[in-house]
Amino acid sequence: MPTYVGMDECASCHQVQYSSLSKTLHPKIFRPVTSMKEILGDFSSNNPLVNFKKEDITYVVGSKWEQVYMHMIDGEYYPFTAKWMVTTQKWVPYKVHDWKQTPASTKCNGCHTTGYSQKDNSFNEFGVKCEACHGPASEHVVHQKKINNIECKVCHKEHTTYKDDIIVSQKSAVCGQCHSRGTSAMSINGKTTLFNFPLEYIPGEDLNASFVKSSLNNDKKNWWGNGLSKNRHQEFADFSFSGHSKALQNLKTKKNPHGGKTDDNCLRCHSEDYRSAKEGNKPSIEEAKLGISCVTCHEPHGIDNTIRSKQSIDTRCTECHIDSFTQKHSPCPDTKASCVECHMPLIGKTGGTYTIRSHAFKIIPPEATEKYSMPSSCQNGACHADKSVDWAIKEYNNFYKKDKKRTLSDVLKNK
Repeated sequence: MPTYVGMDECASCHQVQYSSLSKTLHPKIFRPVTSMKEILGDFSSNNPLVNFKKEDITYVVGSKWEQVYMHMIDGEYYPFTAKWMVTTQKWVPYKVHDWKQTPASTKCNGCHTTGYSQKDNSFNEFGVKCEACHGPASEHVVHQKKINNIECKVCHKEHTTYKDDIIVSQKSAVCGQCHSRGTSAMSINGKTTLFNFPLEYIPGEDLNASFVKSSLNNDKKNWWGNGLSKNRHQEFADFSFSGHSKALQNLKTKKNPHGGKTDDNCLRCHSEDYRSAKEGNKPSIEEAKLGISCVTCHEPHGIDNTIRSKQSIDTRCTECHIDSFTQKHSPCPDTKASCVECHMPLIGKTGGTYTIRSHAFKIIPPEATEKYSMPSSCQNGACHADKSVDWAIKEYNNFYKKDKKRTLSDVLKNK
């Protein structure tokens, strides 16, 4: 039975990935305080919300949009009752009356640590590290030492390769294990305990049946009235609604809105296992199993995090959507708006502001603002923030007058 070995064991063979991942937010999402500089909150203002001292903080959650501060009580991690909003530079109340019902073991650790076990509330590492996505690596490490170590090769000449000793999967569910809201239930000492994450998830598998996903039907607080995400940790659900998630399925069932012949070349845009496979080992349409997934756009180790310019984002989209750039399809100047401004508008809040982009890849018309009080593609972020909703509706309808027979529902379904 493989066990967790820790991120540092991966470094000797995977230095590029190790170095890059170390600079991302994932490994730092939950960590012990090693320096007061890691605590970003302003403790000089004597804010009445803050009933604890900086020196009382022993663990930090987050750093980009907001920070939650934690300490240990009787062997369990609990949050303090105020959190610092990095984005807006403000303190806000946090779990003031129910902090005792917010232990990290059931609310946080499944997605903020690596190698978490709900059986004894233990974990191998703070933060999201290599084995959170690749599974426990002890067997893989042993096998690689046999393959690469000269002394081992003396006796293990026949061992040149091993299969299935580590998980390498491009499935979106690997990301979805944490980028989803929902609950799992487990009976502990005769009492049902709810966990805010999937239990015993194996990377590469579908999210287990015991994980009840959040939706508009059971969690109206976190969803807009049109069924799109309103909060963070819901990117996987939004993506599951999108045409991208059905790219291979639609290709195989010949649901091609553009017509034309279907052949293996279509997989360049419709299949991630085709895109990831080496030349000479590409699957055919019949063999391909995986459509577009999170890693099609997001390099999971953060190697490309330094190239997030408008040009690079648009270039990534045009790999498959070149036809969209051959005709004017937006009222905005090309130099002012990138693909994501319209097709992935900021409609989710974290850090107190709209900083989370929709992953449903649907244009949100201004009419949705009027109907659901949500940001639209026209007025997300800084786009047209100085204009009224009525102005946006009028301009949108003027430009898309050829589609004026389409209803709001049609637009949201990409019809």
